[in-house]
Amino acid sequence: MQKLTDDKNRIRSECKQKRLAMSPHDKSAADSVIFEKTWDIIRTGTDMLYCYVSSPLIEVDTLRLIDTALEKNIPIAVPRCVKGTYELSHYIITSRSQLMKGHFGIMEPDPLVCDRTDAPHDGICIVPGLAFCEAGIRMGYGKGYYDRFLENFRGLKIGLCYENCFYNETLPHDEHDAVMDMIITERMVRRISKTD
Repeated sequence: MQKLTDDKNRIRSECKQKRLAMSPHDKSAADSVIFEKTWDIIRTGTDMLYCYVSSPLIEVDTLRLIDTALEKNIPIAVPRCVKGTYELSHYIITSRSQLMKGHFGIMEPDPLVCDRTDAPHDGICIVPGLAFCEAGIRMGYGKGYYDRFLENFRGLKIGLCYENCFYNETLPHDEHDAVMDMIITERMVRRISKTD
């Protein structure tokens, strides 16, 4: 168990450094390509888009996705960390002005002005992560927020990642780690085939 934790922490550290080392130009170019690939899937239709608000330095940008979904009147739900737990609640936003700085300095929906949407969930969920692999396994930040939320998610799970943090070999994982249906990088759209 300690080896698993150590291996995960090593990969997390490696991917944070890789992302921080990206030049603003390279990051912006990759973000634009990932947006186009992701929007091509979203535009085919969904009852609800679940989407994280990206941290500007190390995460794939989602602000353009959020703005485009709002412009096209696609219902969009943004996560908020539930105080004192490792759970996420999602709130429907109709404007980016309804976001406020929350846990870990991440922009979250203001629960006083946004309506909460409860489980069970379907639609499309845009999932953050530090690393993903060809088997669809996600390496998050270590708190388990998304793993818990995705246990009850019945829709399409799309992980966004830069190519430099996509691994051909299977990432270290345990049974609670979420598996994606699709991973999108600036170079590819990978659909994950799942077997029982």
